[in-house]
Amino acid sequence: MVLRLLLSHLALMVMVLFCLEIPLGYLYVQAGRERGTGALKHEAHVFADFASEVIKGGRPDRLPGLVATESRKIRGNVAVVDQAGQLLVGSRWLMGEDWHDLHNQQEIKTALQTRRSTSMRFSRIEGTDVLHIAVPIDAGGAVRITIPLSVLETGTGGVWLLLAAVGLGVLLIVLVLVLVLGRWIIRPIRRLESAMSLLATGHLLKLASAISGPREIRKLAETFNETALRLQRLLASQGSFAADASHELRTPLTALRLRLENLEPDIAYHAHGNLHAALAETDRLARMIERLLTMAKLAEHTAAREPTHLAAAIEERARTWTSVAESQGVRLLVAGEAAGKVWAIPGAIEQIIDNLVSNALRVSPPGSTLTLECRISEEKGSAENLPTVTLHVIDEGPGMSEMHRQRAFDRFWRAPGAPKDGTGLGLPLVRQLTHACGGEVSLAAAPGGGTDAVVVLQSAEWSATEHERRPWWMLHRQWKPWRKRERAHAVPHQRTP
Repeated sequence: MVLRLLLSHLALMVMVLFCLEIPLGYLYVQAGRERGTGALKHEAHVFADFASEVIKGGRPDRLPGLVATESRKIRGNVAVVDQAGQLLVGSRWLMGEDWHDLHNQQEIKTALQTRRSTSMRFSRIEGTDVLHIAVPIDAGGAVRITIPLSVLETGTGGVWLLLAAVGLGVLLIVLVLVLVLGRWIIRPIRRLESAMSLLATGHLLKLASAISGPREIRKLAETFNETALRLQRLLASQGSFAADASHELRTPLTALRLRLENLEPDIAYHAHGNLHAALAETDRLARMIERLLTMAKLAEHTAAREPTHLAAAIEERARTWTSVAESQGVRLLVAGEAAGKVWAIPGAIEQIIDNLVSNALRVSPPGSTLTLECRISEEKGSAENLPTVTLHVIDEGPGMSEMHRQRAFDRFWRAPGAPKDGTGLGLPLVRQLTHACGGEVSLAAAPGGGTDAVVVLQSAEWSATEHERRPWWMLHRQWKPWRKRERAHAVPHQRTP
């Protein structure tokens, strides 16, 4: 911002100086030329008077000395002609002028015929612009002075240098003022940005300074502080609600389930189906409350990401879910590469796998296979340019349409024909956990039918080649090229060969 402010002010000031100093310089040069021309006219008249006195006094032999002296004085050519325009005496300071036809020169003809006090003409001699001034002599004849225009413009170079120095000085002053102004403006903005960054990471106690800077920025900082304090109060209220709801809702649900179970001996046999349905709805309500509280706590507290062993988490959760899958006649298979470590918040990987496997088992028919597979991608993550690891949870169920796959991450939405014990919160929780880990989740159609839940996470493993390609400002991160990727202990009868 300071650079843009500096460039804009300097560009504006350069334009202003250009529009002011260039015309001022030309005006000064023109005025200097006019002053020089006036002085030269006066000099020509003075010399004409001297020449007239010498001629009238009968001493024409003094004319060559006077002409030579005047030529050196004005640094130009001086010629004295008679009444017919023929050269009497001349002094050559400039080369290249033809003096054989002086009587045909317009300024001399004008001075001789009209007897005008001064006659001027501009011409060019061997690439040099010159000025001719002819003055009549009272004793008859005329005097002509020829001088380069550069002699009249002597000193204009110093004027341009002075104007350039003044312009440079003005630009330096503007530079200093803009830097001071920019620092005065940008300092509270940077403090506000720092406070907003801390607010985005969940640190609500850092308030922006509202005592310096422009009035608008101070007002913005005050508004931000009010928003941060209000958000802090809202999150504290939400945290209190989550804690209270966790206690107040679980206890009556547990008591309700116990009462329903105690009613079983007193209910007729044909009404046991309704009792079991009530118990299932109670369990579904308990799971829904648990997931809502988990999502609320996740939104309230954003934990730091840590390197997490993905393969170990997959193997551990696979062993936990194997018995559940076998009870439904579903084979749970772990396949793919050993992914090593990925960036994730603590405990998120396990919850992601649990929710995806739970949803997949609901739609998996007996005799089908549920596959957990890891793939290491060559593509880079957009946030930190790290390699990515993809977790696939593939079932062989009926699958979902494209429209249903897009809506599957909406809260409380369930596909038509889905099992009644679902809550509609599993996939939204998976997406929230994946985003908190810096990854992405999506649903795709499995090649052999069914649904493929794809979770993309950033790898925490670096190779030596990848380290060499890293820019110098990212070399502070952990790099262990000698560490081999760890493979979790596989379940022998479930691992693909």
